[in-house]
Amino acid sequence: MEGVGIYALLLVAICTGWLLGRSGSRSIKAPPRLTRDISHEYFAGLNYLVNDEPDEAIDTFIKALEVNGETVETHLALGALLRRRGKVDNAIKVHQALLARPGLETRLADGARLQLAKDYISGGLLDRAERLLKELAQGESQGKWEALTLLVGIYQLEKEWRLAITCTEELLTHSAFRRDAEWNARAVHYHCELAERLLVEGQLSEARRKLRKGAEFQRHHLRGSLLTARLEHESGNYNAAIRECRRIAEHSPRFFTQLLDLMAASYSKLGQDGDFIKFLDGFIDKRADPVALQLMSRLIAETEGVGRAIQYLRRHLVAQPSLAIAAQLLEFEAESKQFDSAMLSDIEKIREVLLTHQANQLGFQCSYCGYEARQLHWLCPGCHRWDSIQPKLENGR
Repeated sequence: MEGVGIYALLLVAICTGWLLGRSGSRSIKAPPRLTRDISHEYFAGLNYLVNDEPDEAIDTFIKALEVNGETVETHLALGALLRRRGKVDNAIKVHQALLARPGLETRLADGARLQLAKDYISGGLLDRAERLLKELAQGESQGKWEALTLLVGIYQLEKEWRLAITCTEELLTHSAFRRDAEWNARAVHYHCELAERLLVEGQLSEARRKLRKGAEFQRHHLRGSLLTARLEHESGNYNAAIRECRRIAEHSPRFFTQLLDLMAASYSKLGQDGDFIKFLDGFIDKRADPVALQLMSRLIAETEGVGRAIQYLRRHLVAQPSLAIAAQLLEFEAESKQFDSAMLSDIEKIREVLLTHQANQLGFQCSYCGYEARQLHWLCPGCHRWDSIQPKLENGR
């Protein structure tokens, strides 16, 4: 009977709207025949509710509610309530019935179209919603800006990044949106989506243009900087790639490990491996990141031997206990060949356990909804917010 309870609430709202409509025209007395017809419609609606026929009840209430300047808001509120309750089909009926009434003034019709578009979005009818929203966005109606924001949401869902950019840029002509850092960041992300695709396709010049365009909305945006470092490396501009990596290490150190391999490769292309080791050592002194420590220990093992790498990790393990460092240390201990086969087997088992626990601790997590992922997402799959996912560090560091 939960559905009956919901529709009983709707009946109260409709009755209130009807009374408001009648009180708004006190000077005009309703004909007795009309009053009887309306009363009949309400009793019929109640009968449908009692018999658990909510669809028929909604149709009856819609017919009973007089549409005028006093009651349109009641229609809109009714439809919105139905949509929030998951009764999308009924919400569509309400808003379509409202739009079908002759003589509805433009302002109210635009409001009904906006609500109907929201119904379609909730129901997954994105093509229908898009058509309505385009009409609203092209005019100068009060709903223009909200229509544009809804269009951006549709294009984002469908990964139509060029269309999303067009709508976002129009939104940013409005001072309220232009001052909103979140909308500026969205514009950057949409350009980055295109730039990332172009990088994969090897269209480096076009990718550079997209990144430059994105930077107009927000300079030194993290995603734009990461892609710029990758672009410079793939373009053979290794010094420029290194400069971008250094800047990210300074301003966004939690994300710097995403670029370790690229930075190492850029230094290597310039024949400056020693400079990379020096930079990495300095970074670790400021922030003992386990991933950076692992890479540093492997570089030491390659250049100075496994014994020196073991000493290096032992020192850092005492200063900063870490599953990742412990697992790497055990790997080097096994390579040192100081143990018999039985001991090596035990070491490997312990290392596997450590790596399993490390995998559960590391990864990425949304700072807003808590969504966890193994890889970096710029748009949270859980709450659909941009830039909310951050790298998880061991022990919450």
